[in-house]
Amino acid sequence: MNKRIRIKTVGLAAMAFMLVMMLAACSGSNGEGGQAPNKQKNESGVNETAGSTKEGAESGPRDPLAKFDPPIQVTTVKSLDDGAMKFPAGESIDNNLWTQGLDQELGVKLKVDWLVPDNQYEQKLNVTIASDDLPDITLVNAVQLKQLVDNEMVEDLTDVYESYKSDLTNQIMTADGGIGLKQATFDGKLLAIPAMNGALDSAPVLWVRKDWLDKAGLQPPKTMDDLMNVAKAFTENDPDGNGQKDTYGLGLQKELFGGQYVLNGYFNGYHVVTGMPGNLLWNKDSSGKLILGYVQAEAKTALGKLAEMYKAGYIEKDFAVKDGGKVSESVVSEKIGMFYGQHWNAFSPLPDAVKKNPQADWRPYAIPSIDDKITAENVLGVSNFYVVRKGAKNPEAAVKILNYFLNKQNPMSENYDPRYHNGPNYPEESHSEYKYSPITVFHPQQNILIHNGIVEFGKTKDAKSLSAWNQGNDNDLKQFTENFAGEGGEGKAGGVKTENFPGWVWVGPFGAYSVINEYVEKGQIVQPAFYGAPTPTMTAKQSTLEKLVLENYTKFIMGVTPIEQFDKFVQNWNSLGGADITEEVNGWAADQK
Repeated sequence: MNKRIRIKTVGLAAMAFMLVMMLAACSGSNGEGGQAPNKQKNESGVNETAGSTKEGAESGPRDPLAKFDPPIQVTTVKSLDDGAMKFPAGESIDNNLWTQGLDQELGVKLKVDWLVPDNQYEQKLNVTIASDDLPDITLVNAVQLKQLVDNEMVEDLTDVYESYKSDLTNQIMTADGGIGLKQATFDGKLLAIPAMNGALDSAPVLWVRKDWLDKAGLQPPKTMDDLMNVAKAFTENDPDGNGQKDTYGLGLQKELFGGQYVLNGYFNGYHVVTGMPGNLLWNKDSSGKLILGYVQAEAKTALGKLAEMYKAGYIEKDFAVKDGGKVSESVVSEKIGMFYGQHWNAFSPLPDAVKKNPQADWRPYAIPSIDDKITAENVLGVSNFYVVRKGAKNPEAAVKILNYFLNKQNPMSENYDPRYHNGPNYPEESHSEYKYSPITVFHPQQNILIHNGIVEFGKTKDAKSLSAWNQGNDNDLKQFTENFAGEGGEGKAGGVKTENFPGWVWVGPFGAYSVINEYVEKGQIVQPAFYGAPTPTMTAKQSTLEKLVLENYTKFIMGVTPIEQFDKFVQNWNSLGGADITEEVNGWAADQK
């Protein structure tokens, strides 16, 4: 079947890449010390030796890690970030720990048809799809998945997934409540493997200079009025003590939504959920209808208050031309005392700020709210998928490679080997070896589990209390012990050494994941109400509508457009395709009942 289809390029959600990087970096820096023995017993309890197992296509046990005999070739395509493109001595994309292991232990000879930097992947893949030249296994985004499904270009994995998935694979792939698998299911058929990631990693937190709060005699903001008062104090009360009015209460960048220095958490304070470019969030109104927060009435109120803050000078006047990097410079140089962000800000830019001034006591707090109810949004944890080419000779290979990745790379496996994450010379040499695997997935609750383990360790001082990601890591044990024993270690950053700061404000007792964990425990996380494939009008017009939102919201905040014209903006949004998308999304929702 030689199909040529027209591809409309739609940008991958920028934060999907960042969340994958942070999960990987965090699991490496916080949980993978000490090399586990390279055991030969697989997850199903079968002892593996070269050439010992030959699986029949019709009968026999479906061993999740049985070796193909004779070996098979599996093709794929890859993209890597700049760091991973620099291979260690003696390695290449075709010769590394993963390709060697897949060959020797699974009987899979991996062939990478092409390799490009991350920023070239989508364009290169669109050409490959249009040419009907897919490899056996391909990583695609949600739009590409829908195009491939509509053109019958992917293999039905329903039976092979059920037959070959390991217990560990099943545990991890359902840890998000099954949403990822639902996203990959069309008309009852599993047509892709979701690239599982942190299911809670986009929940917003408010980062605040607590030392500035203490100087002003203020408590962490809990209401939107509190937020305004803190922003005012940070702007007008000379919190850095240099005698000049050169500080700002709230950091904001030009993109407005998705990542750091953005407004997702701010709008959540008014019970408006937004999402990020390419990964918007739909929520239910009081009648049960799915709505997009950008155009609901509460957004008008939120924008009006932002315009007041901007006019008062609490936000940098030139925010509309500043990207995240420029705002980070303001944070590090102590010009900004508060911003909405996410858990990974513990690693960027806050460590640089603390290195510059060790007294800069940056803390994560729950987002303030207009009332006593917190609404914390969280985008879908899955934005990319692995598909198997229609007609591939061994579709079960994708499931077995998935099993193999988790068997080697996930600390919950008894066969976990940290070399498969960091590199063959770990711990002497550490790099992102895991990226060379043709399939990579991560436990959706990994970071919460790490946080809970550290909190428990603080109570017991028993290393067994730590999560699987921290077990056996002497460096983690040393840092955690020092922090808990240090001055104010239970609840004050002043007792934390500068080099320990990132991990501590990430998953420590008062770190970002303590905030997110509280959201979870109190039922404050709002999960996406729409998780279907992009609708036709989404594919055609969503990027245009996102630009409309960004342009109009920026003008509202800066006072260029009076907030009274918000209703006219909503009318334009609806007429340019928003109303059609809303109808399509609600049609999808009706079909789920």
